[in-house]
Amino acid sequence: MNISIKEETLGQRIRAARIRMGWTQEMLADKMCVPKSTISAYENDKVDIKSSVIVELSKLLDTTPNYLLGMKEECCDEESILLVRQIKDKKIRDMLLVQIRALVANQ
Repeated sequence: MNISIKEETLGQRIRAARIRMGWTQEMLADKMCVPKSTISAYENDKVDIKSSVIVELSKLLDTTPNYLLGMKEECCDEESILLVRQIKDKKIRDMLLVQIRALVANQ
């Protein structure tokens, strides 16, 4: 099933990322230790969201704060960032980031 979701506002991008994770609002609310109504308010752009909450949401939803805020990543595309974030070994992840930065600087 291919679902098209608008991703024009912060709330719409949160909703899209949540759905991509296969989560309900209740599941995300449980992970954030907030009521479901809070997630609904976020997704419907009813409240201003603190930057610390956006960072927490991006980690839980396996995306970046820049994506949620609708900002373009400067050095890498979204897929590359998500792939790097999936590397659990910090030494390997840090080494890879150093190599990516060197490649970008030499373009």
